[in-house]
Amino acid sequence: MIDDSHSRRRSGPLRAFGGAALFAVVFLIVGWSGYWYVAQHMALQEFHVQLEKEARLGRVWSCDSLTSGGYPLAVVLDCAAPKLRIDEGLASQTWSARRAVILAQLYAPKLVEIDLSGPGNLRTDTAQASLNWTTLQISARGLPQRLERLSVEGRGMTADADGISANADSLHFQLKRTASAPMAPYTLTAGLAGISSPVLARTVGPGSSALFTLLGAVTQLDAAGSGHWTERMEAWRAAGGRISIAAMSLTRDDFAVQGEGTVGLDTFHRPEGKLAVRLRNAGPLLLALAEGSGKLQRNTIAGELTAGILGRPGELKFDAAADNGALSVGPLRRIVTLPPLY
Repeated sequence: MIDDSHSRRRSGPLRAFGGAALFAVVFLIVGWSGYWYVAQHMALQEFHVQLEKEARLGRVWSCDSLTSGGYPLAVVLDCAAPKLRIDEGLASQTWSARRAVILAQLYAPKLVEIDLSGPGNLRTDTAQASLNWTTLQISARGLPQRLERLSVEGRGMTADADGISANADSLHFQLKRTASAPMAPYTLTAGLAGISSPVLARTVGPGSSALFTLLGAVTQLDAAGSGHWTERMEAWRAAGGRISIAAMSLTRDDFAVQGEGTVGLDTFHRPEGKLAVRLRNAGPLLLALAEGSGKLQRNTIAGELTAGILGRPGELKFDAAADNGALSVGPLRRIVTLPPLY
């Protein structure tokens, strides 16, 4: 009897503790489920608000079907056959993909990750381009208030536009704010590895795949916060926005082109700026550029001398300048006319 009463006295607190623990677990599960449901509802509501805002600006987003999930740690929106139609006056263009999965973790709601499935297409009133990829992931932090970081990572990239094709093994792009202050510049990094294209082969000759890299910064990007893309570009230009290129290069085997400088837009929305360029074994490229612009004819004495100089291996240094709607390359003045971008 003494032992039984002692056991009952010991088991009483244990049962109470177990009951309290079970109640706490059930309370947490129910509370978290309610929190997730509210977060999912708010995410869907914000998603539709943003779609309506975009539509008023001429950018109409749509899905063949839209489902949500992600319980318990995230909110996931699954958009089948996403499409974006952009109407600009009498012209329009449509971007499409096979599927878009949009994910926001509950512990980091301002970080949105998008997984796009190919193939994709771009259609305009006069042209069409097809795009495909093995993987393509986009992440953005800080929106809709203010962009803090934008990243794009892709693999197995292919593109075809008007019979011109190109491939790349991998793609990397990132914009990242350097400080929390308004109008703080963004660092810019971009890269394409394993580039192959018939156009590249015709321009610089046959060879292995190429590598493109870019390091720089973008200023005044906060000025382009709303409106049509043309309105954003104009606001960025008017605020003095510039792209500062610290290092840009395209390399393939013994061929290399490298540049650094600053570019922007003039009052007529044409590119302007200057790049200091270094070329290694780029004679075929320069000859094609000069002949295509009509500045060089090989059947002349000057043409033969120029072709002989450019055909030699070695390195060349010159400035490439965009000014008053034309591109000048070294001593070749105004060889390409630059149209307005918008």
